[in-house]
Amino acid sequence: MGWFRPSNWDGKTNVLLPHPRHMGNVWCVGISLDDPRLPNIYGVTLHSTVKGCDTLLLETRRNDQEGILALEGIVQAMHESLGIATAHGLKRMIVLGDMSSLEGRRWKTKDETWSSSLGASINSVHGMGQLIVEVLARSAALKGMEVVLIRVGHATEREISLHLAHALTHSDVTLKSFHDPRIPDLDGWTALCLDSTGEFSSEITSEQWAPSREG
Repeated sequence: MGWFRPSNWDGKTNVLLPHPRHMGNVWCVGISLDDPRLPNIYGVTLHSTVKGCDTLLLETRRNDQEGILALEGIVQAMHESLGIATAHGLKRMIVLGDMSSLEGRRWKTKDETWSSSLGASINSVHGMGQLIVEVLARSAALKGMEVVLIRVGHATEREISLHLAHALTHSDVTLKSFHDPRIPDLDGWTALCLDSTGEFSSEITSEQWAPSREG
């Protein structure tokens, strides 16, 4: 499926982006609406409040706190946002995280390249927080929400933007087509690793994640 510019493009709100499949209103938490990684997608509107939204986009970030405070910030944001999203009936959640739930690298004793069957491995308080966020996200998926987790390692802003665009525009049918109960990162949800070093592999390749899969 090619890229398009809508006929009513006004030079501001509608830009050259893939044909959307899932259109909606996105509640952004932990990420500014003018963040350069956020794609402008025809038919998708970004909001700073939950009212009228159907999708939650939450970014987890390292903070300058130490000890339990570093853990509380990331987990509290996820817990509160997920509670609000559930109460308002949001159907989709996208979590933009990092690799900190895997950075302990104990899996290196088994393989040089991480895959989801090797499990989590943390070496920091932030990593513990990221892991709890992932557990909460997976729990939401098991309760019926369509969940996409993007773990970002070494990646460009454009790569992040494109992956977010796909996460926002794929239909529910397409996202469910990725699910595979035999693979932890695809068991009821869709978790991806975006890392150009090749140390962390993704169960779904960038080519598979492209919108053309829906055509």
